[in-house]
Amino acid sequence: MTFILCEVFPVTLVSKYPVLIQHSQEKKLAPWMIPNMRHIHPNEIVVHHLLTYFGDAFDPCQMIVHSTSWRYEHESDCLLLTYLAVLPQGGWLDQWIATQRISLEPIRALATHHGDHLFPPKHIEHHTALAHALDHLASLSIYDPAIQAVLEPEWRETLQPRLPKPAGYLQVPHLTIAREECLK
Repeated sequence: MTFILCEVFPVTLVSKYPVLIQHSQEKKLAPWMIPNMRHIHPNEIVVHHLLTYFGDAFDPCQMIVHSTSWRYEHESDCLLLTYLAVLPQGGWLDQWIATQRISLEPIRALATHHGDHLFPPKHIEHHTALAHALDHLASLSIYDPAIQAVLEPEWRETLQPRLPKPAGYLQVPHLTIAREECLK
């Protein structure tokens, strides 16, 4: 029987830069792995886990929890449901870092990987799943009113490079200059 896990990437912003929130003993860019439970929606499991762990550190109405993808890992016969959890900025972070309850890992420019027209890439690393999750959040920030209502304004600048470009969009400065020269 296939085992189901929720792979959760809790993130926030520190000085306008995205960071991954980790248990202090975790390795770099490691998601939180939460086992699925029968007859309970995975979203409920993830939200409950986050609220239990963080307690009253922040207002949960300021948190975003969104499933961004899933993948099957053949070696472990495991289905991973990937979630991005966007937690609010604030003084609670400093307090939790000082007491070593969490550590923060800067999220650098992450690239997504693509499979072909029928199958995903053969192997997907954690950083690839996180990149896809951030791309997903960028897309949601454009059209989803519930996400727009909760997402802190600083995220918009952070997500800007991850936004999808319209078809035909090509920004190559030297070509633009060459075209302008030809039109003179």
